[in-house]
Amino acid sequence: MRNNAYLHTICVITISLAVFILSAFALFYINATELLDAWKKGVRVVAYVADGLSAQRMTAIKSRIQALDGVETVEFVSKQSAFDALKADIGEQSALLEGLEENPLPDAFEVRLAQSFVNLEAIGRLAAGIASIEGVDDVEYAQKWLSRFAGVYNLFKVTGLVLVGMFFIAIVFIVANTIRLILYSRREEIEIMWIVGADESFIKAPFYLESLLLGLAGGVAGVVFLYLAYLGTVPNFAPEILFSFYEIRFLPASIWVVIVFCSMVVGWAGCHFSIQRFLKI
Repeated sequence: MRNNAYLHTICVITISLAVFILSAFALFYINATELLDAWKKGVRVVAYVADGLSAQRMTAIKSRIQALDGVETVEFVSKQSAFDALKADIGEQSALLEGLEENPLPDAFEVRLAQSFVNLEAIGRLAAGIASIEGVDDVEYAQKWLSRFAGVYNLFKVTGLVLVGMFFIAIVFIVANTIRLILYSRREEIEIMWIVGADESFIKAPFYLESLLLGLAGGVAGVVFLYLAYLGTVPNFAPEILFSFYEIRFLPASIWVVIVFCSMVVGWAGCHFSIQRFLKI
């Protein structure tokens, strides 16, 4: 490896770039999965009721909502409470609301879902069930946001799987071509080994070890580059502003260990194909 430093350096850099891209996809996939799950767990269905309903009718609506599958708690939010919360949220701009002659907000029931109730279709069915209750004017929840995010998430997952396969194949060819060039450069030495009686394992072992080291170096470098990029971007991203309920985190140790191990295995596979083809062993 020292005698072919330039060739091995290019190989390691190429592998590290491939691992960097794959690790970035894995980082996004894991955080997107956890973000989607956290958002689903925090979803609240808000049922707006008609004006002028009696207390008895409001109690009946609350009981019917509570009886639906997936509902954990139901909390009544009066129109005055909602108006006060709105003024508190807009802060200094609350003076704009002083010109209103009456409170335009309706009474509502805020429905919290059970922790296990995180399926988008199930949430949609629950919202439809609440909307069908007499006295409920409208039902609101983050349907569009969740649907769009889930669509992007599924598309990214499929794309990521395709890219994983493509990059693994690319790494195999990169290592195979590197080993092939080294085999050509040491062709006479290998022939002399055969003549003097060297067995297959004696000839193969250095190349297999070399490919494992290439995969190890490229895998570690790719993960390190990703971690440096993570440190340089995530703290400046200020995720707490956008997602107060979730914190973006780096890949768990088990994941990047698997990534480095897979890089070594793929490097070994590239060496194996190259040796099988050019040494005819």
